[in-house]
Amino acid sequence: MKIIIVGGGVVGYSLAEHLLKENHQLALVESDGELCNQIAAKLDIKLVNGSGSSPSALLQAGLDGADMLLAVTPNDEVNLLACAFAAQYKVNRRIARLRSHEFSDEKTTVDLKRLGVTAIIHPEKALVDHIVQFIETPHAVESANFETGRILLRGYRVDETMEIAGKSVAEIRNLITPNVVLFAAVIRNGAGIIPGGEEIIQPDDIVYSLFAREAMPRFLQMVGVESKPHRKIVITGDSFSTVQLAAALDKTDHNVVWVNPDIKHAEQWAPEIKSIELVHGDCTEHDTLREINVEAASFFIACSDAADYNMLSALLARSEGAHEVMAITTESQHDKLFRSIGIDHVINPRLTTAREILETISRGHIGAVVRLSDVDIEAVRFNVEPHSYVAGRPIKDLARKLKRGSIVGVVVREDRMILPGGDTVIQEGDHVIMITRHKNLKAVSKLFQG
Repeated sequence: MKIIIVGGGVVGYSLAEHLLKENHQLALVESDGELCNQIAAKLDIKLVNGSGSSPSALLQAGLDGADMLLAVTPNDEVNLLACAFAAQYKVNRRIARLRSHEFSDEKTTVDLKRLGVTAIIHPEKALVDHIVQFIETPHAVESANFETGRILLRGYRVDETMEIAGKSVAEIRNLITPNVVLFAAVIRNGAGIIPGGEEIIQPDDIVYSLFAREAMPRFLQMVGVESKPHRKIVITGDSFSTVQLAAALDKTDHNVVWVNPDIKHAEQWAPEIKSIELVHGDCTEHDTLREINVEAASFFIACSDAADYNMLSALLARSEGAHEVMAITTESQHDKLFRSIGIDHVINPRLTTAREILETISRGHIGAVVRLSDVDIEAVRFNVEPHSYVAGRPIKDLARKLKRGSIVGVVVREDRMILPGGDTVIQEGDHVIMITRHKNLKAVSKLFQG
């Protein structure tokens, strides 16, 4: 597939990095010459130093004959123009990253399809969805959702008190029947293992599991997470992302406190929320945190546009006793450092946007990819295309084609999640989540292509 990416920042680079693995023909348009040089040193793709709003730059990138355009610059106007030009050149799929909430407002009269956009990604919505995943499954170290939230992937660090500790994968499967849970990967002493039935889950392992949403209560019980419908959640910030997060949590039965450092912003949004306690204050001050009783909070989420405020307030909330803390930042180079000093989740909104775009694309025939920890194991969703190698074959017949280090994880057929056996026949239209080593990804993806 010929794909043009407009914008070479964190979002664009992440997309290019993932899509290259699937052997697509990529071109990237970026206006910053220095950034182009940095990308050229890392990725073997066609680069055009120019603006996404320039028809000549887009044509140089191969607009005439492209199958898809992903406009992901930080500038909404550039992204809209790029999609409009792509529509004129009959590019089939045109996806725009749009920050302005005007385009997501239900009252808007703008028809984005007439402007050339076939799908929209809102960074704030992608960010909020990712935060909510962690709230749904407390203490997870990693999370991702597939199939519009029907299939969940969660990573948990095992301790000796958990039901799964000291048991083999086969034993655990027998304990949780009829619920379907796949143990996709185990990280042990920094090395990644794709576990077989005989693998013993040990304390201090990080275990990544795939399961259907309806199996979540039983799964949480297995990993020792107590079900609490009315958790205390503290959020802080005055950004549009904070507003979106507050709106999402306002629909839940959690006890939510929103600490807003901007009094005018707080007054503006107070009428829009119903069940959330709104407080004016600064969470980088101990007095504010003590006033809101932050030590009783199951979650503290710092979601302003200021990374320094988010990091400092999250660290202070941790020191005051908050159980699980999250900080939002667009800077990812210090993620490991911040986690090592007590921040449970450092979330980069640009990376969540890239993941959301990959998930949107994968509804066609490109797999949405989740890298498991820092090891060479990935969970990849494929759609079974007509006349593909896997269509109509039982899984046991795929063994010689699937290289070592690749397994069929789960099969999603209509609304059912199937944990497959050797006799399970993969059908055209199924969604298959593969667990594979990165080096096998290209070979595996070919099996699903028509």
